[in-house]
Amino acid sequence: MPPKTSCQHTKLHLSTSPHAAEAGYTHPAPSVLSKATTTARKITASIPQPTTFPAPLVLPNDDLSIDPKYPPQSLLSWKRLKERNPITSIRNKIYYLNLPVRSSDAPDFQRWAIPIDPETKSQVCGTPSPEWEDVVNYLSTFFHPLELVEYPSITAISKWSSKSKFLALSTSSSRSAVQLRTRPSPDGPESSCYTHQLSLLDILDFAIEILPGDAYTLIVFTHHDLYESDEDDFCIGRAFGGSRVCVVSSARYHPFSEQLAGVGCDEFGGKGHDWPGSHCAEFVQRMCQGSEEPSREKQKTKITKDPKVTGHSPENTPMYRAIAAHISENSVVKHHEYQRSIWLSRICKTASHELLHCFGLDHCTYYACVMQGTTSILEDTRQPFYLCPIDQAKLKEALAGRDGNIGKLSKEQWELEWCNRMRIYCGEIVNRDISVGWRPIIAWLEGRIEELEGGSGTAGTKEDPIEVE
Repeated sequence: MPPKTSCQHTKLHLSTSPHAAEAGYTHPAPSVLSKATTTARKITASIPQPTTFPAPLVLPNDDLSIDPKYPPQSLLSWKRLKERNPITSIRNKIYYLNLPVRSSDAPDFQRWAIPIDPETKSQVCGTPSPEWEDVVNYLSTFFHPLELVEYPSITAISKWSSKSKFLALSTSSSRSAVQLRTRPSPDGPESSCYTHQLSLLDILDFAIEILPGDAYTLIVFTHHDLYESDEDDFCIGRAFGGSRVCVVSSARYHPFSEQLAGVGCDEFGGKGHDWPGSHCAEFVQRMCQGSEEPSREKQKTKITKDPKVTGHSPENTPMYRAIAAHISENSVVKHHEYQRSIWLSRICKTASHELLHCFGLDHCTYYACVMQGTTSILEDTRQPFYLCPIDQAKLKEALAGRDGNIGKLSKEQWELEWCNRMRIYCGEIVNRDISVGWRPIIAWLEGRIEELEGGSGTAGTKEDPIEVE
């Protein structure tokens, strides 16, 4: 359902939360952030303002709260990564495959992807699944100019043998099949809405087996629930980056499944505080209740709102624009529109995250970023769609040809082109009445485009920080 909260997000929290220090996480100094974006010995890059790229929140039970010393990956350490796969003139396509296309030998298989209400024991209907075509178009925009290509063969699910409990994965062009393990959902009738799960590892093995010779990477989509190990309750996505394959499931983003997981259950963990509402100062404060309060000295931050520094008043910067759009859309949203739109936006973010692992990108510890690790559905909703400056630098390097350009663009021109392409894609989604979650993205992109066109794309250095809480 639409968020019940009337929170207006009147103040943004763009630094780490009060809980971060208690958890043992220390946000890197500006000089460290600057150095992480370059391979040069002399630091020449300046860092962006937090009104464009905020710090990670590090709320209680977030990934960085649990593992605050997770090793950071700078641009230099990414370039030195032995497992990283370069894009070549031969391997330059992103293949995608929808699993399954046909399952005539295992008729129960398709029903496993339909949620079951634990109370009524009946199938949950009424909200159509997102179209994978929309996800593919999002990824085509995100990773432009790489081409996304549908896997050319039909994928089939069948029984491994008449006496086996396993299933078999195969394609119309392959001579052999890969065994697919399944299991009943382990997380109990009150918290699970899927009767069965598929082995994520078996699907990844299948992807490696069928990986085309001209593929840079292959992503597998499924509406089925997944698990990785016997200890897992479920798994949404996973990448074998060195093997150039990944898989993404939409199952736990189903509105009914999210409801059981507690998304939208109240005003402090609900959908009103998904990104960018996750940076609401009141929300952050209440999420950190019980954490050690920072001293008054630590709460003070150097301030400047000088338009000569920012190029804008703070209200016109990307994060302020995004939160204004977020407040506006939550006041007029329709129930069916909310479910369809949020479901699609969740999948798009996760799909880009897993594909970026195939480019060698590790989890981000520097900024709020699409490459942050997540430990729960709730944390997942708080992550942004964009790449931070450090991870963006890695993707630029990956996409660049021998001449250092990305297609016909220089690396300096690429971000502006990326923002414009993403804005066009999101605008098309909004025009189809699938707007929730997308209007704040458009607003952020428009703010970022103005910064880049105005030459203030990286304004805000150690000497001139902007006011944040």
